[in-house]
Amino acid sequence: MSVYPGDPRFHSRTVSSFKLGNMCEVSELTIGSHCGTHIDAPLHMIPGGAPIESMPLENFYGPCRVLTLPCAVISDKMLQEMNVREGERILLRTDPEGKWTRKGRFNPAVMSIRAAQLLAQLHVRLVGIDSPTVENMEQCDGEVHRTLLAAGVAIVEGLCLEEASGEHYILSALPLNLPAENGAPCRAVLIQE
Repeated sequence: MSVYPGDPRFHSRTVSSFKLGNMCEVSELTIGSHCGTHIDAPLHMIPGGAPIESMPLENFYGPCRVLTLPCAVISDKMLQEMNVREGERILLRTDPEGKWTRKGRFNPAVMSIRAAQLLAQLHVRLVGIDSPTVENMEQCDGEVHRTLLAAGVAIVEGLCLEEASGEHYILSALPLNLPAENGAPCRAVLIQE
């Protein structure tokens, strides 16, 4: 599972086990709210923003488009050329061969602030990316997040999209229901139409 540098990593500890003579298997899990594939709530980047459970579930389930843009920076011009439309769910496939994932490194692809502003103006329901963040990890001023989240655009980060060679899918990426939290891990699945 990819973890943003400095964030808590996933840990599992056996609490009960058949090997120990217990009647069932039980584990204690420790995981950061932004570990692996996850959803950012407005509270993640906006002081007093809405927590994860307040986000409309319909943003996370339904038709979506996977846009293959093998580049380091997603620009507003690229999104305009891909004909992004109002209310869509958009997934950005920036590492089509999975070269970053195979090397165990972070995909450095990011979204420009102008691209975020365009998506906010179009009121897209959701934007997802196969990078650990939509922000520039070196600059990381939070502006891309705040622009999207303030406009009600759901953000899914850390997607694995190398096998998504088509464009049109049904997306299911429901966040764990973690009351009052700033984000949540999710299991993102693409279903071919």
